[in-house]
Amino acid sequence: MVSEIAENILHKYISIKHNGIINNGVEDTTSEEVKKWTPSFENYSFEEKDGGTLFTLDMDSTDEYHDMFMETWPKALERLKEVAERG
Repeated sequence: MVSEIAENILHKYISIKHNGIINNGVEDTTSEEVKKWTPSFENYSFEEKDGGTLFTLDMDSTDEYHDMFMETWPKALERLKEVAERG
């Protein structure tokens, strides 16, 4: 991925802006395929709640990637929870 931090509020919010992909070592931010989904954002919010942290994920995606994200995000979020709780 070719991405940048669009906004960062320490311990509260981070927004990642995806601008393209890297294909065979070459950044692609202009092809028709990339233009179908760029720019897209992943936004993470953290809020103290009931002695813990409420984590919220908001993400742009196309229908084409829906099933993949529905399979991979729960695994990634479980791993994040494990790491955070080790603290």
